[in-house]
Amino acid sequence: MTQTPERRRADQLQQRADELRERADKEHARSSSLYERFSGGQPILLGHHSARRALRDRDRADNATRRAIEDEKMAKQAQQKADQAKAVADLADIEAGRSRAWCRADFRPGDVVRVRDFRRDLAVTSVYRVKRVNAKTLTLEGPGGGFDDPKRAYDRVLSRTRDGITITDPAETEAS
Repeated sequence: MTQTPERRRADQLQQRADELRERADKEHARSSSLYERFSGGQPILLGHHSARRALRDRDRADNATRRAIEDEKMAKQAQQKADQAKAVADLADIEAGRSRAWCRADFRPGDVVRVRDFRRDLAVTSVYRVKRVNAKTLTLEGPGGGFDDPKRAYDRVLSRTRDGITITDPAETEAS
């Protein structure tokens, strides 16, 4: 099976997050090694011949620590983007793995369906119980007791559960 564009993007973002994490770890190790000079507790003796070098080393260590903190923040942000892209890719894989599209015959009232919400770039899904099966949509039981029942087109359905059996590919309904 070929890789979906969403999966390729998720892999690229994960690789970037890993690179940033590695860079942050290296910068942290560098700053720690620069601070080792001061581990003995000897204060910087102003006026001593070693003062200029000690001050320079402390500044280098401080700057390396700042860079490590910034790299850590960037790595966390990149990991969040990678996680979001992975969730979107997982949904795209479910949709790409279907052998045929969902249709009216695949559903009946009382089925539990997991549907993709309106934005494809966000991996937001919801679970509903089917209230009515229409020609082009499913009417789902909303929280308002009939007042605000949502409707979703068949192409938004990710899975159907009936009698404890969950199906993600509509072709599996012919066997059940």
